[in-house]
Amino acid sequence: MKNSLAGQCPVCAMEVESSQYQTRYHKMYFHFCSEQCLETFEAMPQFYASGAAGKRTPVLKHRNLRLAGPCAPEELQVIVARLREMMGVTEVCVQGDRLQVSYDLLQVKLVRIEQRLNELKVALDAGWWQQVRRGWARNSEENELANLTRRVGACCNRPPPGA
Repeated sequence: MKNSLAGQCPVCAMEVESSQYQTRYHKMYFHFCSEQCLETFEAMPQFYASGAAGKRTPVLKHRNLRLAGPCAPEELQVIVARLREMMGVTEVCVQGDRLQVSYDLLQVKLVRIEQRLNELKVALDAGWWQQVRRGWARNSEENELANLTRRVGACCNRPPPGA
């Protein structure tokens, strides 16, 4: 393919040959190591296509999620294993009804972790306070990622046109 960027996944920087996970952005083809990286790229292509993600240090997040109730030990092993499979998840710990997850925001977001838990039929606490906390965390992650795509320098420091 012309204008192909096979060789390195723009999200996680893993070496990639031409793969089934690819997309076109600004007349260039990008290849990915996984569906998760493809989805991450498609959410913020301007950030990952510029190569800015590879030049930044990881943006580590630590979230405490409350489960709706206790789980059997076998279920907990599956939950922990499936979350650890996710690109960017660095640590998963379960203590009682609390699930502690640490991850790199540049590779995975809380909303994707919640989707994985939903796929596993794991119910999170549906109380209003827990919903507000998770909603705030998702919103703050979106804002943080949006801020990372902004150019350095504030627009208000520029003189007005014609001054």
